[in-house]
Amino acid sequence: MAKRGVLSVVINMALLMLGIAIGKGFHDTTHNSHNTNKNMPSLEYGTGSMFDLIAQRYDFVNRALALNMDLSWRRTMVTQLLDSIILASSTSSATGTTTTTTTKNDEPLLCLDLATGTADVSILLAQQAASSSLTSMIQIKGVDPSANMIAVGRDKVKEKGLQNIISLELGDARDLSKFIVTDQEGRMDGVTMAFGIRNVPEQERNKVFCEIHQVLKGTERGKVAILEFSEPTLEEGGLVGYYLARPFIRYIVPWMGAMLSGKPREYLHLQNSIAHFPNAAEFTAFLHSLHCPPLDQTTETDTDTDTDTDDVPQQQQGSFRVDSVTQMNFGSVQLYLATAI
Repeated sequence: MAKRGVLSVVINMALLMLGIAIGKGFHDTTHNSHNTNKNMPSLEYGTGSMFDLIAQRYDFVNRALALNMDLSWRRTMVTQLLDSIILASSTSSATGTTTTTTTKNDEPLLCLDLATGTADVSILLAQQAASSSLTSMIQIKGVDPSANMIAVGRDKVKEKGLQNIISLELGDARDLSKFIVTDQEGRMDGVTMAFGIRNVPEQERNKVFCEIHQVLKGTERGKVAILEFSEPTLEEGGLVGYYLARPFIRYIVPWMGAMLSGKPREYLHLQNSIAHFPNAAEFTAFLHSLHCPPLDQTTETDTDTDTDTDDVPQQQQGSFRVDSVTQMNFGSVQLYLATAI
C-alpha cells in the first residue's frame, strides 16, 4: 500500500509538471502571438462585457481550474464574515453602545455581495445564516456589472428557492450610491467581494473601498471580506506554493481556461491580472492607508490614499482596520477581513 501511495504521488507530480510544460508552451505561443498583434488584454480588460462572454461556462471552468476548491474558499469567507458580524454586534451590545445582535425576532442582517457573478457567495451567505441560531434572518443584495452572469445567478437563486432573501442587480462597485443611506441601522452589516477587486483598475480601487465604507454600519460594526488571488511568494506559499502553485497559475490556468471555455483571451487576462495584483503585505498596507471622507463630503477627488488630508479633519475620515489575513491554497488565495472605522 505504501508503494502504491508513493507511486500515486509520483504520477500526480509528473502529470502536474507535464501540464505546466504544456501550459507554458501555450502561454509563450499565445503571448508571442498577441504581442505581435499588439492585442494582449490590458489590466482594464476585466469588465462586465468580458464576463458576459464566459458566463454560461463560468462555474464549470471555475471548478476545474480551482480543482473544485473554490467553493470551500468562499465558504471560509462567509463563515469568517458572519462570525465577525455577530461578535461585533455582541460586543457593542455588551458595552451598551447598541443592541444589534440578530435573532429570529429581530431585524435581519444586511449584506452586500459585490462582483457577485453567478451568486455563489450570496447563496452561501443565505444558507449559512439559515443554519445559524444567531443569524437566521438575512437579506442579501448581489451586484455585478455583467448581465449574463447575473442571469445565471438568478437561475441558481430561483432553483434554491432563495428569491425572498437574495436580490441580484446590475451595478458597479465604484458607484454604490443607491445603497448609501444616512440611517445607521439601514446600512450594511457586511460586504463581500470574491475575486473581483483584482479586475478594478489599480487607480480606482481606493474609490471602491470608500464606496464600501459609505454603505457599512459605523462604530466598528461594519465588516468587509475580500477574497482574492495573488501569485504565491516563497515566504507566503512555501516551496509548494512558489514552485508548484505559482507555475500552475501562470501556465496551466490560462491553458485550461482557454481549452474549457473556448475563450483564450479572457483567461490570459485572468493570469495577467493575478500576476499584477499585490501580495498580502502590500494589499494590507493599501487598506490601512485609505482615508475616506465622511458621507456629506464625498467627491470624485476626495477619495485617496494620500496621508495629506488637510481639507478633512482626521477624526472625521473613514478608514479600515484589517483584522485578519488568511492564507489558503499555498499562498495563492488570500482572505482579508476588515472593519470599517
